[in-house]
Amino acid sequence: MATKSRKFEQAEWFKIFSAKKMRIIAFVLACVIAGGFCLSLVLYANSHADSSSKSYLKSESYKLASNEMYEELCVTASAYLRYVDEDRNYTQSRHLLNDYLNYLDYNRYKYKKTEDGIRLVDSQFDYYVGITQNGETRYLSNIKDIENYDSETDKIKAFKSSHKNYILRRDNEVMSDRTSSGQIVDYYYNTAEYLDVVTEEFYADNLVPVGGSYYDNYGRYFYNYCNYDPIVFYNVDSSYNARKGLDLRNGMKYSDRVDDEDIDNGIYYFVDDYGNAWENCENLYDLPDYKATDNDDSGITVFFAPKAEKLTAMEKEYTEALNDMYRAKLLVFVLGVIEFMLVCYLLLICAYNAEPESVERWKQGNFLKKVPTEVYLILMVLAITFAFVFGACWNYYVSITKNIFDNALANSVFRNILAVALFALAYFAGFGSLMEFVGKIKTRNIFKESLICRLCKFLWRKYKETSLYHYFHGLPLGIKLTWKFILIFVGIFVVMSSRLTMLILLAVEIVLCISMLRDFSQLSKLSKQIDSLGEEKPYEGKIRKTSPVYAESEKLNSVQDKVRESVEQQIQSERLKIELVTNVSHDLKTPLTSIISYIDLLKKMDLDDEASSYVKILDKKAQKLKGIVSDVFSIAKATSGVDVNLTKLDFVMLLNQCIADAEDKIADSGKIVKININADSAMVMGDGDKLYRVFQNIVDNALNYSMDGTRIFLDVYKKADRIVFAEKNISATPINFTEEEILERFVRGDKSRTDGGSGLGLSISKSFTEACGGIFNIEIDGDMFKAIVEMPIIQEDTAEKTDDKTE
Repeated sequence: MATKSRKFEQAEWFKIFSAKKMRIIAFVLACVIAGGFCLSLVLYANSHADSSSKSYLKSESYKLASNEMYEELCVTASAYLRYVDEDRNYTQSRHLLNDYLNYLDYNRYKYKKTEDGIRLVDSQFDYYVGITQNGETRYLSNIKDIENYDSETDKIKAFKSSHKNYILRRDNEVMSDRTSSGQIVDYYYNTAEYLDVVTEEFYADNLVPVGGSYYDNYGRYFYNYCNYDPIVFYNVDSSYNARKGLDLRNGMKYSDRVDDEDIDNGIYYFVDDYGNAWENCENLYDLPDYKATDNDDSGITVFFAPKAEKLTAMEKEYTEALNDMYRAKLLVFVLGVIEFMLVCYLLLICAYNAEPESVERWKQGNFLKKVPTEVYLILMVLAITFAFVFGACWNYYVSITKNIFDNALANSVFRNILAVALFALAYFAGFGSLMEFVGKIKTRNIFKESLICRLCKFLWRKYKETSLYHYFHGLPLGIKLTWKFILIFVGIFVVMSSRLTMLILLAVEIVLCISMLRDFSQLSKLSKQIDSLGEEKPYEGKIRKTSPVYAESEKLNSVQDKVRESVEQQIQSERLKIELVTNVSHDLKTPLTSIISYIDLLKKMDLDDEASSYVKILDKKAQKLKGIVSDVFSIAKATSGVDVNLTKLDFVMLLNQCIADAEDKIADSGKIVKININADSAMVMGDGDKLYRVFQNIVDNALNYSMDGTRIFLDVYKKADRIVFAEKNISATPINFTEEEILERFVRGDKSRTDGGSGLGLSISKSFTEACGGIFNIEIDGDMFKAIVEMPIIQEDTAEKTDDKTE
């Protein structure tokens, strides 16, 4: 990974927040707070208090209780009191009475069986329910002294004066002393006269509708009092009717019983709820003999109102629940804000590499890095699913813990602690997986470590090894595109379902295919022209001017001419360069050798101090000129390919030898050199002298231009099929040049210095590396300087073939 500036990360506060211990503490704290947040959210969501109302009488809980009480009393009047005699004996069949009792049991309405019949029990409401038929009234009530009033009118009048917030139904009208909420709702229900058309009522949502009931000639009784679906009782034996083909619950009538032999013959049949097979099926409402009759509900009187002492207790309980809900809401907000801050911090800092000497900003642990990406995705999904399911089943969880813990206080405390632990565990798995997933994104390993990507790469490698791949890969471009379009059209034909549409589309596609095949044939010629350009051969084919690729063909012809001219110029330039190196070598070296020889003679003579100093200066400059001339010749020879002898050698061994030879220079420089070699051996094809010079120049450059007190890093590692040598150091002077500028000839990093090298060291290293078939790069990040040498590693069989050719 490329080196990045980390000045901002050197601040003390950043070091504290990026420390590994701080991240662990923050993650554990985030898990605990997330558990508390989830628990608070569940408690808030499961609160029975209605946040839109401040009073229990205006809450949804009271509305539900009031509606249930009204329905219970209306059904009792219509289904029970309507059919009892003066001795409270039920006059209808036991099936209808059992359905009524099952209705009470199913809705958990309390009642008692007494000698005087069924008595409803309710602790929240005072009630009176009665029905008047033929001048006689049958009633039930839990109000004391009910018998002291002679008429029903007197009873209702007395109840009104002694009760508040009552609801009264009489003569098919609903009255109340409660103020209307102003929110009008609709209530729809079927009647006997309009089975296909519903009856509509409008009433305030804090009151109740009137409703109605009816029965049919098949023994079914329908009650519509405040309930969304009609309540159905049956005055007949359902199993007996099933044998006759009547399915009263689903409103079906079956006829013509089908035997097993007829079923085997493939006859179409219907199956009822009892597993019987019938040939014909009809809806009861469509039968000609079907008849339904409305019940006369005008005699029903229903009165109920909340008990004063019960209402006070419920108001207190509701207020406490409302306060608990507000506290849970506040806790959700506070914990949510803290959790959000922790999540942002952990996501930003996760996978951060806190090692000060490392140049990698992001780094994951070796074990976590190798875990496939899909595992983290699965853990996140499982954690989220568990949290939602656990929250949705909260009431079931509460009931289980109540059976485990006896003490009420311990029950609540342990239940909440256990819930926080479970939520925190789910958060640990889910958010921990998310952090590692984000870490893979930061380290760019999200696809590299994916099982799906690995499988796709494996299948692609296997496919590339097959003859089918090589066959299609070698086809011309036109044929490839033709097959692709044909496959697309075939797929369209398969998808189409209408035969007429397929025929029309087929005709259109045939015309298009003929046209495209004609154009694609020209693409094939263009592909051949490209192949001839790569092989530097003239293309003899012709592309018609009306072809869509004619313009591209002309461009290729122009490019081919320019490439031919460029190649010829390059060959001529290389020939001139070799001749220049040969001629200049003799012209410069001969006089320079003479100058150096005469300087040596002057050094042996007895000269005065001033003349002796001049001779030393001449000697120093002459030696420098000799080095420059030698470097220039070396660059010219390496660039032109002259004096480059490629042999098989060990890259790592040659580097170790260079470093060992430079130990005295390293010791004299006072610099600290960190050597990290992660490869035992790497065989390459190169010129040993040239590569040794490359290593020597890089090490000398680092010793000369690195900042005192800093470290010089020499790293060797394998990268795919290459061996890499990288040198990193901090420059002693500000780097005010680019990578391209420092590789130019006679350019030095410290322009203020007049002594030392000639500015050809890195240029020589680049030329020698490329002459040996390698890559030489410079990377600069701030004041950090990095030189990189890459050489391809050769296999044993390749090396042997190359050696044979060299010999």
